[in-house]
Amino acid sequence: MSENDVAAESAAVPKTRARKAPKPKAPPADLGPIQVLRHTGLAEWQWDAGTTAGLIPPADCGGRWSVALADQVAARREEIVAVVGTEAPIGGHRAAQRLAARTGLDVEKVDVEALADAGALRVAGWYNEFPLWDCRALDSVDVDQLGAVVAERQAWIAASVSKWDAPAYLGWRRDEFERVAKERGLRLGRQDRYATADLDALAGDEDLVEQVRQDRLLMSHQAATFLEIRPTDFKYLVASDLLAPRTHTSVEVSRYRSVSVPLYRVGDLEALREHPAIDWEAVHAVRRGEPSPLRELARRPVDRAAVVRRWVAELGDRHGIEVWAWFHPGAGRWEVDWERVDGAPTEQEVRKAIATHPYLKEHRHEIAVATDAGAAIRWARAMREPEAAVILDTETTGLAGYLVEIAVIDACTGETLLDTLVAPGCEVEPEARWVHGISDAELADAPPLAEVLPRLLEVTAGKEVLAYNAEFDHGTIARHAGRDGLDPAHLGDLGTWSCLMGRRSDWELVRRWLPLGGGHRARGDCETAYELLCAMTAPSRTPKAMARR
Repeated sequence: MSENDVAAESAAVPKTRARKAPKPKAPPADLGPIQVLRHTGLAEWQWDAGTTAGLIPPADCGGRWSVALADQVAARREEIVAVVGTEAPIGGHRAAQRLAARTGLDVEKVDVEALADAGALRVAGWYNEFPLWDCRALDSVDVDQLGAVVAERQAWIAASVSKWDAPAYLGWRRDEFERVAKERGLRLGRQDRYATADLDALAGDEDLVEQVRQDRLLMSHQAATFLEIRPTDFKYLVASDLLAPRTHTSVEVSRYRSVSVPLYRVGDLEALREHPAIDWEAVHAVRRGEPSPLRELARRPVDRAAVVRRWVAELGDRHGIEVWAWFHPGAGRWEVDWERVDGAPTEQEVRKAIATHPYLKEHRHEIAVATDAGAAIRWARAMREPEAAVILDTETTGLAGYLVEIAVIDACTGETLLDTLVAPGCEVEPEARWVHGISDAELADAPPLAEVLPRLLEVTAGKEVLAYNAEFDHGTIARHAGRDGLDPAHLGDLGTWSCLMGRRSDWELVRRWLPLGGGHRARGDCETAYELLCAMTAPSRTPKAMARR
């Protein structure tokens, strides 16, 4: 190899810089909590225990420890460990296990706490609100003393009942037991237990037991079972004013709603068995489906629904108007609305009539007046007036595409005013073709929007334009006209459109959009929407008794 080759090879090898030796770090002037533990060789619990015992001085550098102070603690490490031990304090359950393993006794956590109460143990520390116990102290507990504590606990367990089992021990309900315990000053013993002798004393008080039984409260269906009658018969008893609930309770029937449920006293139910106006033999003999013998005693309708229906009929007859009422299951309330014509009452007058009604007034907070469903009915009736509105539907090349078909029918008569294909000026997307079935071949001879628009504007002029999804159909027409340089005139104003889908949700008392259910062709969907509009001129939920009128 020549001298030039050696020089070239050495030039090709990259030069590496020699790394500088790292500068030695200066020893820290002070130590943090973790550093001081490493420096002294103590565990965190040993450090805490040593600090509590006064063997370790507090931090001397603003929450940190100087190296000099840490060296002093490290030098005394053996002395500190001798005082605080080598095992960390343990909780009550582990302490009981440790004592049980050493003595063979059935030790529980409460026994450890009892030893502490007796002065045989002391708390070595705390974990949250739970005491911790020193292992060396546990190992030095006297076996005889521990045995006496365990035996005393076992004797108390045998002579007592837990607070959770006490009501069942007496055959009472929990609320009944808690009421009597408060009235009699019954106190809980150790481990939240009642002495069996105290409970037996309550059970032996015959007057008390009988009073508890008579004061027991039952729901309507429970009360009917107690009287051995049908729920229908029980409703007539309440409607006859021979029986009234003692109180009400709130029962959660869904995540968002609770209902008020009446409760009836057993003593009041038993008193009815001696009532001279009730032929109990006839009541018990009636079979399912037969009218109740108690109906003759009823002074008012048997339930809220019957009261509402009767009052609605009276309100309509009084004002010569049509009044609607239905139960809204989602809101858990009755809704009342009516047609707004001359002579019809105002909302304030209807609310006042409910508030002053002898039976409805107690349900006035559960009856809504002037509702979205009622507004939808009145709107549908207005849209079906002659020359008031038309129904329009479109089919498109895609969700954000252009027109391929458009139809318009009269909202009053259902007459078809326009039904035509429209040349979109682009291909139909496969997804859209799968929905409506209109192919590019069918659109080959279709007229462009420029030819269709004059007739479209003519049949919709001066009328409300109804579409099942008004925002979609309005947007499609505006987009197509804008692309072709056409003026959509009044159809470009969303204010002249109304959405059937939103009104339908109000009418059907739901909070979601419902599918139209048409055949996905413009005229067919218009006709389906027309049928829906006709149906919306009456309530969607008419009670059977009102529907027969």
